[in-house]
Amino acid sequence: MNYKINFMKISASQFLLLIGFTLLIFASCKKQDYITGGVPEDINKYKNTSTYDVLAGNPLYDTLVKVLNAAGMKDKINTQGTTFFAPSDYSIYNYLNRRTSDNQYINYDAPVFGLDSLLYYVTNNINGTRDSLSLYLIPQLLTYDKLTETGAYFNTGLAGEKVIISYETTKDPNLGYNPVVSSYPRLVYFTHLWYPYTLNDANPAGDVPLKIGVRTRVITSGLQTQTGIINALTNSHFLFFYGTKK
Repeated sequence: MNYKINFMKISASQFLLLIGFTLLIFASCKKQDYITGGVPEDINKYKNTSTYDVLAGNPLYDTLVKVLNAAGMKDKINTQGTTFFAPSDYSIYNYLNRRTSDNQYINYDAPVFGLDSLLYYVTNNINGTRDSLSLYLIPQLLTYDKLTETGAYFNTGLAGEKVIISYETTKDPNLGYNPVVSSYPRLVYFTHLWYPYTLNDANPAGDVPLKIGVRTRVITSGLQTQTGIINALTNSHFLFFYGTKK
């Protein structure tokens, strides 16, 4: 009797596990969905909303919108057929905190480099801060079919500057990998280079050393808007890649 009861419990557990795996496989195969926070969402949700308005409607980008307004970039990021790699408000705060600590390391009494300071810098393009925001803008639609595991160079909105965009598989369980599912999850990466790098199959984007450039993971990719595509950068990113040069 006890043997039969235990057997029934095991079977029910296996059944529920199988259902869970089936749902996971189904979700991973839905090409029309993008992933944000681990939850599938409709990729066409913002097809009738401009890139700027999508950002303005999301509290995670309140500060970014202020910076874009100070830079006069609303029309630029709304240019038809562009891809914007959006730094979150956290990325801006990372920049402000790092810049403050750097200034106070040199001069203990140096004032906090706050948002007002950044807005002033961007408005007046001090040290090229306004121009540098265009580094996040790619003047073409980067749909998944244009991206590869190795990565490729793409021109940015900042004259003379290119970045590497790659679409890489991962076996990291913290990034969505599950050994039960046959297909590997793929993630978009945005790589900014400090020095030249020969990009090819033997030297893919995933192997760019820290002394050459800095890689930033995209946590929400392929979000289509009325005017282009938004790819959201991870919150650990530093605006302008400040302080990441090794």
